[in-house]
Amino acid sequence: ADKEAYPVLLGNGNKLEGGDVEGTDRHYAVWEDPFPKPSYLFCIVAGNLGSVSSSYTTVPSGREVHLEVYSEPENVSKLGHALESLKKSMKWDEDTFGLEYDLDVYNVVAVNDFNMGAMENKGLNVFNTAYCLADPKSATDSDYERIESVIGHEYFHNWTGNRVTCRDWFQLTLKEGLTVYRDQEFSGDMMQSHAVKRIEDVSSLRGRQFAEDAGPMSHPVRPDSYISMDNFYTATVYSKGAEVVRMYRTLLGKDGFRKGMDLYFERHDGDAVTCDDFLSAMGDANGVDISQFLRWYQTNGTPTVKYSSKYDDESKTFYLTLSQESNSDEPLLIPVSVGLLDKESGEEVVATKVLELKEKEQTFEFDGLNGDVLPSMLRGFSAPVKLVRAEADASEEEDLAFLAARDTDGFNRWEAGQKLYTSLIFQTLDGNHEESKTLDYVEEAFRSRI
Repeated sequence: ADKEAYPVLLGNGNKLEGGDVEGTDRHYAVWEDPFPKPSYLFCIVAGNLGSVSSSYTTVPSGREVHLEVYSEPENVSKLGHALESLKKSMKWDEDTFGLEYDLDVYNVVAVNDFNMGAMENKGLNVFNTAYCLADPKSATDSDYERIESVIGHEYFHNWTGNRVTCRDWFQLTLKEGLTVYRDQEFSGDMMQSHAVKRIEDVSSLRGRQFAEDAGPMSHPVRPDSYISMDNFYTATVYSKGAEVVRMYRTLLGKDGFRKGMDLYFERHDGDAVTCDDFLSAMGDANGVDISQFLRWYQTNGTPTVKYSSKYDDESKTFYLTLSQESNSDEPLLIPVSVGLLDKESGEEVVATKVLELKEKEQTFEFDGLNGDVLPSMLRGFSAPVKLVRAEADASEEEDLAFLAARDTDGFNRWEAGQKLYTSLIFQTLDGNHEESKTLDYVEEAFRSRI
C-alpha cells in the first residue's frame, strides 16, 4: 500500500516482517495467524491511524503480549480507557476460566465509520469509536462501563467464538450467548456489585427480549430458519442466550460450570461445534444427565412459573408448589433459586437453594422449621421466566415490604421495592392511594433499610 496514505498495515495473528517496496512509494507487511479460523474472522487494516500501546504478560505461560489500540489521529487522546480495559479483561479470563491469550500481539482498531458495534476478528478487533473512546470531560460513568464491557466481550470471543467456533449460523447463540454471559460476569466483578449488574441486565432483558418473545418475531435462542443472516442478531440470541448459559451455572454451581467449560475447550479447541456439544460437555464433566435442558434451545416465548405455599405447624414443614407453562410440548428444566425468611424475626432460615422444576407441577418440602416463613422466589432472577402467584393474596404488598426490607438477595430486594412503587404510582394516578396501605408499606421498607 502507499506508505504516505496508509502508514499502518495490520492483519490477523503475529507480524512476521514488513518494509519498503524497493523503487516505489509503497510498503508491505506480512502477518501470520497460527490458529485455524473461519473466514468471517479474517481481517486486514490499512490506514492513517494513531495509537496508544502497552504490554501484558500472560499467566502462567509468561508470554509478553504487545497491546495497541488504534484510531483516527484526532481520537488518540481518548483511547487510554479502552487499553486499560483490555488488560483487565485478559487478567479476568485467566483468573476466572484459566484462559490465556495465545498470540504475541493484540490490536484493536476503532474507526468513526465502522457500521457495526464491534467485531472480534482474531487478534485484530474492529470497533466503532462509540464503544472505544472515553474522555473525562465528556464521557459519563455509563460510557466508561459500556466501553469496558464491550472491550471485554470482544476479547472473550478469542476462546468462545474464535478458538472454538460455530458449525453454522444456527448455532450463533453458542458463541454470543456464552460471551455475553462472560462479559456480564466480568462487568459485575469490575463494578464489585453483581446485584447492581444483575438488575441492569434483567431490566434490559425484560424491556427488549421479553417484548420480542411476546411478538410476531418470537423465536428460540437457536432458530430453525432465517431469511437473512442479519435477522439472527437479536435480543433472544444474545440476551436470552446469556440467560440459558447462566442457568447452566445455576444448576451445576460455580465449580461444576468451570469443569464443564474446561471439558468444552479440551474437546473442541480448533473445532466448529454446536449447542449440543456445549450441553454434552457440561453434563459429562459433572456426571449428570441434563438432556432435558436442550428444550430451552428449541422453545420460543417466555415461560411462566406459578407458585403457592403453605406451612404446617404440626410437622414444622413448609410446602412450596411450583408449576410451569411454556410453548414447549414437554416440561422445561427450570432452576428456581429460593430462600426462606422467618416471618417473625426476618432472619434467613434457609439459605439460597436451587430447586429443579422438571415437571409441569412439583411440590418441594422444607422441614425442621420452627415457624412460618416467607419464600424469596427466583433469587438473582435464576431463570428467564415470568413469576406469578398461583392465587391472589391480600397480604401480597405486606409480603413485598417484608422482602424489600429484609431479603438477603440484592436483586429480590430491589424487585420487591419496584413492585411496591409501581403499585403506589398507579394507585396515585387513579386517586386511590389514600385508601390503601401501600405508602405505609413503602415507608416501612425504607425505614428498615436505613
